[in-house]
Amino acid sequence: MAQLEDPPFIGDWHREKRLGSGGFGVVTQWRNQKTQQTVAIKKFHVLQQDRSEVTDKHCERWGNEVTLMTNTVRNDNIVKTVQVQPESFLKELAKHSGSKLPILCMEFCEGGDLRRVLNRVSSCGGLGELEVRDILRSLRNAISYLHSLKITHRDIKPENIVLKVDGDGRTVYKLTDLGYAKALDKQSLNASLVGTVEYIAPDLIYCDRYNCSVDYWSMGIIGFEIICGIRPFIPHQSIAQWMRHVQQKKSTHIAITEDNRDNYTYHNELFPENHISPTLGKNLEKWLMLALEWNPKQRGHVFQIGDKEVTEQQIKTVKFAEDKPVQVLKIFSLLDTILQKKILTIFCLYNARFVSVEIDDSTTLDQLRAAVETQSGIPKDAIEFVLPLEQKLDRIAESTKPIDLYLPNFYDKPMLFVVKQGAIVQPDLKPEIPRSVSDVFQNIKLKLKPHMLRQFISNAHFFVTREQRLYVTILDGIKNYGLVLNEQIVNSKSEISRLNKITYGISGGLEYHKLALSHTKTKIAPKLAPQTFTLWEERASRMEATIRKLTEVADKVTKRYESVLKRSREAVGHALLKSGYDQQDYYGQKSLEGRYEIARAQLLEKNIHEKSHIEMLQAVYECLKKRDILLRDYGLRELQQQLVDIRREMQEISKATEKALEHAEKFKKELAKLTLEHNDNIWNLMQNLTTPTSPAAVRKEDSLSNGIVNGGGGLLPDIDSIMGKSTPPVTVNGDLSLNGGPQFHVGGSVRTLQNSLGEGSIVTNSMLCFGEGPDVESLINANQSLIMTTEDLISDGFEMLLK
Repeated sequence: MAQLEDPPFIGDWHREKRLGSGGFGVVTQWRNQKTQQTVAIKKFHVLQQDRSEVTDKHCERWGNEVTLMTNTVRNDNIVKTVQVQPESFLKELAKHSGSKLPILCMEFCEGGDLRRVLNRVSSCGGLGELEVRDILRSLRNAISYLHSLKITHRDIKPENIVLKVDGDGRTVYKLTDLGYAKALDKQSLNASLVGTVEYIAPDLIYCDRYNCSVDYWSMGIIGFEIICGIRPFIPHQSIAQWMRHVQQKKSTHIAITEDNRDNYTYHNELFPENHISPTLGKNLEKWLMLALEWNPKQRGHVFQIGDKEVTEQQIKTVKFAEDKPVQVLKIFSLLDTILQKKILTIFCLYNARFVSVEIDDSTTLDQLRAAVETQSGIPKDAIEFVLPLEQKLDRIAESTKPIDLYLPNFYDKPMLFVVKQGAIVQPDLKPEIPRSVSDVFQNIKLKLKPHMLRQFISNAHFFVTREQRLYVTILDGIKNYGLVLNEQIVNSKSEISRLNKITYGISGGLEYHKLALSHTKTKIAPKLAPQTFTLWEERASRMEATIRKLTEVADKVTKRYESVLKRSREAVGHALLKSGYDQQDYYGQKSLEGRYEIARAQLLEKNIHEKSHIEMLQAVYECLKKRDILLRDYGLRELQQQLVDIRREMQEISKATEKALEHAEKFKKELAKLTLEHNDNIWNLMQNLTTPTSPAAVRKEDSLSNGIVNGGGGLLPDIDSIMGKSTPPVTVNGDLSLNGGPQFHVGGSVRTLQNSLGEGSIVTNSMLCFGEGPDVESLINANQSLIMTTEDLISDGFEMLLK
């Protein structure tokens, strides 16, 4: 009976498009125009005109799938059947079927299948880490569930993994097409050759019997392909050649490649051209060794004595006295352990390299530094951590736990940046060119075999794409470094304000003291011994000189601070960091994709020649030239140097502020003591005008202020040392000094952070600039600070009086 064409609509149900077809089934999308329900209808598809050519095996397979899908299988990662209304819809649809076999009505998975994802140009170097994790987790759930029901799938391939978007917008991967699935028992092990040859286990080809480990092999092949963008074992070879070479591999080999001269290489590691973190890659290599084991009896298993694993070699060479090694299924539990691990992805700005560190609740910040040092080569003591904007923490302290920096499902961007002290990006960064690309550069005229051409264009595309990602990440890191630096500077304004408050408060207190002396000179001095009043005036003069010096320091620190803040805002608003920089096509991605598609079309059409690789080679050459221009750009280097200078100068300002505050507190107490002693002396003199104040006692109290005025030991910082021309930092008396420091303009208006960041950026209260806001409000606050400081001086005086 001939296959009849489905009608365009049945009631409210409209046929939209064919989703796919296989040897014995065709899947069509139907939508209910009233309810908007969309389903995938799978019907038995008669390929031949003669109905008699459809065998009983075909009907058995079809019935087996309908039974499993309808009555048995219930799993979130396996496509489920759905009910549709009215029932007459399916009955009418069945009339247009060429057979009397039942129709399978399934949920519609709008994302297509995994093959479509792998065929994207962007997937030629493998998928991103988040996709890899989700696919492996979904496959694990679906396959382990089927095996728990004693069902083996036998036909796991990208075409049978479909994508559905859930209510949260997250992609869910689901296994489908259980037509080959068969229940296994101890008495019956079917050995028919099923599935797509590229993904089936070798034992399905050469053995009479098989078990559920054939699904482990398919799972491993898909796992390798989604990571590296290509199947692991010489996929271009015929089945006979493929079998011969795969049979020779060791248990540790997870890939086999052939070069342009027919030389074969067996690999223990993933290909380096992939998008997952190195730490996850190393873990998955161990899992792939289990999944891609040649021996079906050992595939997915490990030998253990108690909880300790032993190798097959140890079993052959070592005699075990007591416990004998036993096989333990690890294919699922090991993958669970790997996917549950928390891996911190870090970008080192100095050498533009992604590193990754496995962390847990016990990992310390010092251990994180040590791991970064090992992978990046940056000395542990020179490592600075910079938080990206996506982090919830405001800053990293020594008490911060690395686990608090982990961002779930955040793998496309770094969770943390690393900067080397005194530098940001290394001046001469060497590109990491894939070996297949560098080999072609050495022999441009060499005609590549189809499989080598496929590898070359894939790796060339990967290289250019990675360089684009690295450059954008460098700019991200620099911008985040600038924002963090700016925030640190803004947070320092409280110390600057405190210094000004105390300094000008002391100045006000000194004026009050001088006023008291003036009153004493006018009203009481004639009744005093001449030398007594002279000593009081000398002490006040020395204190005035000391306070004047402190005021000068506070003024210079404030001006320097405002200058640094202004320049940090300008750095954040640099032209290279303007809004949209992360969307720019720095390396000609659009042109690259066009060149890649042309080369891939030639491969598909088997129309390759000596120059088929030239266009992609030209794309790599243009990328290298553009890379050199971008990294050597004067604006980029100037921006980096500006940020380094700002950070160094802010460190000097912080040290100067700390010293000035320390002495300001001392001067504040001394002024209070001086005022109290003057009042106390006047009180005593009023009782006994003939008793003079001891000059020795007065001089004893002058020791601190006298030493300050006369330079005694350089207790106050020399702010002028950081206001000269730019010279390298040197060490003076054990302290780091800029010996003049970088030359910058002091004073002038301070650019707002909103203007620096550009339109659409959010400015928080913590980022507000020192001195920003209405002038009247600033004056009121300053006056209030002066009043409060004067009150503090009086309070301190009363406390000393009561002692």
